Amino acid sequence: MSAAQTTPPRPKVCVIGLQKTGTTSLAAALRALGLRMGQATNRLAREVDWKQPDPAAEITRIALDVLAQSDGVSDSPYGFVFKAVDATFPGTKFILTNRSYESWIESYRAYFPDGNNPLRRWMYGVPRLSGHEAQYRAAFEGQHTMMRAYFAGRAQDFLEMDLARGDGWAELVKFLAPDHLPPFPHKNRGAASAR
Repeated sequence: MSAAQTTPPRPKVCVIGLQKTGTTSLAAALRALGLRMGQATNRLAREVDWKQPDPAAEITRIALDVLAQSDGVSDSPYGFVFKAVDATFPGTKFILTNRSYESWIESYRAYFPDGNNPLRRWMYGVPRLSGHEAQYRAAFEGQHTMMRAYFAGRAQDFLEMDLARGDGWAELVKFLAPDHLPPFPHKNRGAASAR
């Protein structure tokens, strides 16, 4: 039996932070560790019928399909479909990227146009940020509270990272090890002494 046949598959990794919380940086770090990272936003924009009253089932189906074809995923809509991911892919490692609300809303406002695209309308329940700051705050805080409660007592499955505060490689590697680290290089194997 070869090593490939005896090695269990690595757990999936799902970054569940909201946009502008460090999801792109974390996805780059996961790629550096050799994970094939997927993102659902382009498929959602193309494939979801946004005129239907509630596109949640379609959004979830596409998000799960993207994860099935990848080692990990990041960005929207995963912070809103994490329970379906957990049910469909047992053993998944979930990472909540976070930052202060004030810093997040400032970054969000600078990055996104004021009018929401259909996915952001679905996530935040409003057509735009301007005039709806209270709804955004409620969504931001509510999602974080829900995620923390859902994963309470599951430290092996859930990590919260604040990249702006300085979290990085140490926290990520400790959480993912040993399943997602490349093998340690052994040079000059078979030599009389280990050097």
